[in-house]
Amino acid sequence: MDLVVFDLDGTLTNTTFVDEHAIVGALQQVLGVEDLSTDWSTYLHSTDAGIVHEVISQHQGGVNIDTLDRVQEAFFEIMENLYTSSPELFAPVPGATDVLKRLHGRGLATAIATGSWRESALFKLRVGKVWHDGVPIASSDDDHSRSEIIRSAIRQAQRVHNVEAFDNVTYVGDGMWDARASKNLGIRFIAVALNGKADAMRAAGIEEVVADLTQIDSML
Repeated sequence: MDLVVFDLDGTLTNTTFVDEHAIVGALQQVLGVEDLSTDWSTYLHSTDAGIVHEVISQHQGGVNIDTLDRVQEAFFEIMENLYTSSPELFAPVPGATDVLKRLHGRGLATAIATGSWRESALFKLRVGKVWHDGVPIASSDDDHSRSEIIRSAIRQAQRVHNVEAFDNVTYVGDGMWDARASKNLGIRFIAVALNGKADAMRAAGIEEVVADLTQIDSML
């Protein structure tokens, strides 16, 4: 059996801006951080937990649990308020609403490995109306490292499907960090290149690129 693991922001839901806005706003609100770099590739781990832990540590000399809790609470509040005012920002990527169901129907195992916190991931999937019933989900609650999050998703899928190993594993994502994590794990990577990112992806050496998830079935 083959396994296909999906990223979330920019892959299943077009919510990259949403996540960025919530992280920036929460860190500014709680820590007073101004001019936070949103080039996530410059952080040790380009995940919600990894970014927030790194910024808190830089500003406080360590990660205080109370501060982390306040940042997370502010993050979720900002996200929910953004959905109330601008629900269109939580739209699914074309082809995403039933992609997990489609692939399951073809005998492929599926999972989600996201750098989002689990609570926000479930919120985005729900309001984006992306079918994910029974699909294993690994998030930055499991680990700060994207590679380890993908490993967690694979292990969860192995338990769900009662297999010791999958014949092939493919990760579908939209960021260069997704490509690097896939290379680190020795698995196939397919890039989702929304908003004209295809040329940049190919220039970076990524060979398998789709414009959105309406094209993913033929790639698999």
